[in-house]
Amino acid sequence: MEMYKILKLVSEKTRLNILRLLKEGEKNVSKLTGLLKLSQPTISHHLKKLEEAGLVIKRQYKRMVFYKINKKFLKDFIKKFGSELKL
Repeated sequence: MEMYKILKLVSEKTRLNILRLLKEGEKNVSKLTGLLKLSQPTISHHLKKLEEAGLVIKRQYKRMVFYKINKKFLKDFIKKFGSELKL
């Protein structure tokens, strides 16, 4: 995915808040729903977008789905972003 698309994706407030919460560790949709006070379909929609971009990884355990930040992807993205800005 192109850099500007990822930046646009994470500029959305709910997605940024989800990433901030996942920074603390893996969480399931129910936990995120409670913390963000948003509906399950809303959280799932945003998580799907983040997963499609490669920003989060999902893991299924029985009937529950857990999400965590894709640290490798983020590190590579930050490195590439810095390179683009000549930092």
